[in-house]
Amino acid sequence: MNLREGTRRLALLLGVAGAVAGGVFAYAQLQSTMRQRVDHKHFDQLANSSDVQRERQETRQQLQRLRNPTVTDPSGWESPIDASDIKKITWGKNYAVASIQTQDGQTLYPTPAPGAWAYAAIALLPLLGFFIPWGAVRAIGWVTAGFVASGK
Repeated sequence: MNLREGTRRLALLLGVAGAVAGGVFAYAQLQSTMRQRVDHKHFDQLANSSDVQRERQETRQQLQRLRNPTVTDPSGWESPIDASDIKKITWGKNYAVASIQTQDGQTLYPTPAPGAWAYAAIALLPLLGFFIPWGAVRAIGWVTAGFVASGK
């Protein structure tokens, strides 16, 4: 076996190992992205429910009646409600929902929807896992071959 064939085989072996490692990381990224998507949808569904809309209006009216120098915005204001899913709402600036406590004791916070790059990373990790070690071994083999090759 010569240097060229050995380098090619080593590059393929490390490339496959890198692709497997990239696949493992991609799977972990997929789980994280799917969890974030579910959390975003669940919070969004509850925050836009009719119970929350009604409570937002009642809180707005209540704060307008209490308007004084110490109460300027609803940040941190908590509204206990007795809805089917929601136990308590904590308000943020401009009556945005800062958190929702559910009847089962979970506290949900606004979670951004996963971006397109999160999904792209899932597809790219195995490819990068293959090509980075494969390319590195090929480059090292190419440089080494330049030193080992006999001059003509």
